[in-house]
Amino acid sequence: MAHLFLYTAVYLIPTFIMFYMAIDILLRNPKRSQHRLLSLFTFAYGMLFLGEFFRNAAPVSMSPAFVTYWFGNAGLLVFSTSLHFIFRISNLWKKMPRFLYPGIFYVPMVIVLITYIFQTNVINSQQFERIGSFIYPEFNASYLITMTVGNVFHLLVIGLLFYARTQLRDTRRGIIHVLLGVALLVLVWDVVFGYNSFYGVMPPYAYMYGGLFWAGALTIAMRRFDYLASYQKRFATLYNLNPSAILLLDRHGRIESANPAAYTLLKEQELLGHPFVDYLPEKKQRGWLEHYEVHFASQRKFNEYETKILTLEQQERYVVMDADFVFIEQEIHGMLLIRDIQSFKEAEQTIRFFAYHDPLTKIPNRRNFYERAGQAILEQDSITIVVVDLDGFKGINDTYGHQIGDAFLIHLARLLERTVEPLGFAARVGGDEFFLLLHNQTPEQLHQFATSLLQTFQDNPFTLAEELIEIRTSIGLSYSPDHGISLDTLIHHADQAMYHIKYNGKNGYRIHDTLDSVQRPSEGGSR
Repeated sequence: MAHLFLYTAVYLIPTFIMFYMAIDILLRNPKRSQHRLLSLFTFAYGMLFLGEFFRNAAPVSMSPAFVTYWFGNAGLLVFSTSLHFIFRISNLWKKMPRFLYPGIFYVPMVIVLITYIFQTNVINSQQFERIGSFIYPEFNASYLITMTVGNVFHLLVIGLLFYARTQLRDTRRGIIHVLLGVALLVLVWDVVFGYNSFYGVMPPYAYMYGGLFWAGALTIAMRRFDYLASYQKRFATLYNLNPSAILLLDRHGRIESANPAAYTLLKEQELLGHPFVDYLPEKKQRGWLEHYEVHFASQRKFNEYETKILTLEQQERYVVMDADFVFIEQEIHGMLLIRDIQSFKEAEQTIRFFAYHDPLTKIPNRRNFYERAGQAILEQDSITIVVVDLDGFKGINDTYGHQIGDAFLIHLARLLERTVEPLGFAARVGGDEFFLLLHNQTPEQLHQFATSLLQTFQDNPFTLAEELIEIRTSIGLSYSPDHGISLDTLIHHADQAMYHIKYNGKNGYRIHDTLDSVQRPSEGGSR
């Protein structure tokens, strides 16, 4: 029984350490070759310790079989996987011919096949004797040759690590530095405990405890250099660094987790435990709750759900959401990805605005006017087209410069907006030409409107320092259905009326000629 406690301490504990590391490394990312190789290397080392546990616990007569079919083959696997791993991490494998990689590393495994075919093992001692608690191999030529070959291989590994260290400039250089230091330590360990028997003092094959040094080195590399990062660590990094807000919601929509971007977006310091719906404008809350509950019940993900969120400062921002549903601690949760599209929306609105508005005066442009006027003809009983053309605007530009000319146009646009607003709208359709659209006006009302408009211009000249610049315009009007039922016809007739004023004194208005004798005497005068 005392022997079993001893074997447990010197063999099973290292076995469990190696197996635990092998599983941990593999589960970190089973799809990467580095993880699989290092996991297999560590597992093979663990098999060395486990084999020694059973060999020493069994009768001496069984030691040759254990060494032949277990210990020796596990050692060969350590050799092959470690060499393959060194080439892989240092990128030396990229310099190898394709037909050699990776098969060349596993040529020693042919010895395993030979072992099973010929039922013998020539690379390890086959003579054993029990001394005290342990069964030791005979210190003969086979044993020493095997040790020497192993140490030559070890020197090769050290040489490869030295070379890799000179070739790398990223974080892998630090990893190689750690592995190189341990490789030198293990070589010294192998020489001391491999070429000296230490019978009765150290367990047999004491050199294999160098594997624990490798385990320690890997632990340091994983912690210090984030080497062989796990899926969890990778996802945690992605979660924390993602510029999009990420929220984890329970079935009731309460926030259970939030990444830094979520705190930045919502400008809130305390998010956990609060219902996400509280961060939406009131008019958006009902729609969001219904949407979330339906998808949560079916566990069906959704994409591109556009809404608004409400920040701590009560500012509304456009966002778009994607969501999926995952099991965490045996319960379904909603994983919400929120992208801030406020700047995109603002740009979109700006583009849409300037597609239908004049960039200088900010009032509707020609395209806007034609679309709205065309719709008004279909919907209104009567519409009036008013063409307003500035008189002498070229002289203003030539005298005061284009910057003052632009300010003059903006001033005129504000006057037109203020005058026409209750009745319709104004648009700038050219350099110094404006169109107005009025709804359902009688001829008498049009005379009053035109007269009032001219009076507004007279009462509100453009002010430049202490100088006043008069606003003089030629105005033409036409209305449906008397003067036409199509927009182009009405604009043409209003244009004719405007040019009549332009060539007959300017600064006045005229309604297009009509057979209506009541209107005709009132038209034609310049003002």
